[in-house]
Amino acid sequence: MESTADLVTKSVGDLTVEEPLAKTFKQMTVKERVGYIKEVITVEPLIATYIISAILAKPALLVLEYEKACKANLGLNDTVCDTIINSEELVYVNETTQIQLLISDVHSWQLPIQSIMPLILVLFLGSYSDRHQWRKPFLLLPLIGELFAVAGCIISVTFMRSWNLELHGFVQAIVPSFFGGQTMLVMAVFAYIADVSTLEMRTLRVGIVQIVINACVPTVQSFSAVLFKAINYTGVLFIAGAFYSIGIVYGMFWIKEPKRPDKTTKKNFLVDIFDTKHAIDTFKLVFKKNPDNDRLFIVSLLVGMFVYTMVNVGEESVFFLYTKAFLNWSIVEYTSFSTANTLIHLVGTIIAVPLFTKIFKLHDLTILLLTFLDKIVCNIFLGLATDSVLMYVGAAVSLITGVTAISLRSLATKVVSQNDLGKAQSLFGIVEAIGPAVAAPVYNVGVYTHTYETLPSAYFYFSALIYGAYAVVIILMYVRDRRKPKESVATNGVKNNDEVKEKPIQMDDIQITHM
Repeated sequence: MESTADLVTKSVGDLTVEEPLAKTFKQMTVKERVGYIKEVITVEPLIATYIISAILAKPALLVLEYEKACKANLGLNDTVCDTIINSEELVYVNETTQIQLLISDVHSWQLPIQSIMPLILVLFLGSYSDRHQWRKPFLLLPLIGELFAVAGCIISVTFMRSWNLELHGFVQAIVPSFFGGQTMLVMAVFAYIADVSTLEMRTLRVGIVQIVINACVPTVQSFSAVLFKAINYTGVLFIAGAFYSIGIVYGMFWIKEPKRPDKTTKKNFLVDIFDTKHAIDTFKLVFKKNPDNDRLFIVSLLVGMFVYTMVNVGEESVFFLYTKAFLNWSIVEYTSFSTANTLIHLVGTIIAVPLFTKIFKLHDLTILLLTFLDKIVCNIFLGLATDSVLMYVGAAVSLITGVTAISLRSLATKVVSQNDLGKAQSLFGIVEAIGPAVAAPVYNVGVYTHTYETLPSAYFYFSALIYGAYAVVIILMYVRDRRKPKESVATNGVKNNDEVKEKPIQMDDIQITHM
């Protein structure tokens, strides 16, 4: 296993802000080491605070939806609602069904509306951030929006019976979407990573972000439900708000812009941002011929991201309802499963990435295909599961599905030119916004509501069918890539005149530095 000093020494040449340092990490003074670490560690802590806050509040917000539907919408008394929420057996069947359908209906319009504003924002802001090399504000805005949402949820708890489920859903999900939400954060993070890293190191850095996410999620999940039981809604929401605030302060004073703009514009700030010409430029990445951009490959990856996002969001939007009604899971059991599932994905990612890239040296598309096939098998297990044991078996089968996001993001940065990275991330952000907009009505109303009384697990098979269709697309992409003239194709499908040999992901490095 390589030492931290070895990793830092290797990483010096990766920064594009300054010239490489002459000293190794061991030769630096304490002050120099602190200064260097400030340059190396960039968006990871900000991502961590965002994830910690979101996961910490999730159990409380899931139960709050149930309680809102029961008390505010149906007007049932506290005894009935508390029994429905806390019982480990199915009681008050008719009332539970009404609550489930109410929440499913809210999800069906909440997520599409929630997706519209981030879609509009990333469409314009991706091009704007490319022109001005201005990433930092778009890293901070999503956290500010979530902070407002937390404040709104605290007010919603205070007015438990007067604020209905629909109003609460607007405050919780729609308000932060006006600040870009997760869609903008993802766009800004990966554009920033692309700015401060070389092509050879990009997969490593994308992998590091994914590892940070996978490390934070199970850690917080492991105690989030227990903490909620101990301090209730308000306590959890205040803590989540505090973490969002820490992330905002960190981003303001620690993260530096990767580059300075070479020229200024005389245009009004808002006019410059919402210039439709630049929004059209974003779509030209797909429609306009460019020798540095593989358009068909880009479109195929966009479809893959759409499928991945739609399935993930769609399944998640009904999973708690499904486990509550048909497996009689409490919120603690739900979060315990979520924790185990995330840990499985984390271990799978740590093992699979170096195994596939360093030892087997598999093509990125081959790795992507394996992850999609793994998800199909996993969903078949989950669909057949009738108890908790089989659910955990299904989760264990999904060992390498966590690599999917890494493969898609890594490929996305390799099929466009450096100047179009922000536009590419904008397109992926748009697709990630469209995915939930389609997933919510399809999974909640189109599948779950219609199969609630006949085959409630049908949504698992629906996802497997969609993944199977895209697996065929991956195979076609691979065949096309293999047929390209060797002189015009670099390693892993990167177009260039010179072969680009990508450094395998060093997962032991990642563990030392970030875990």
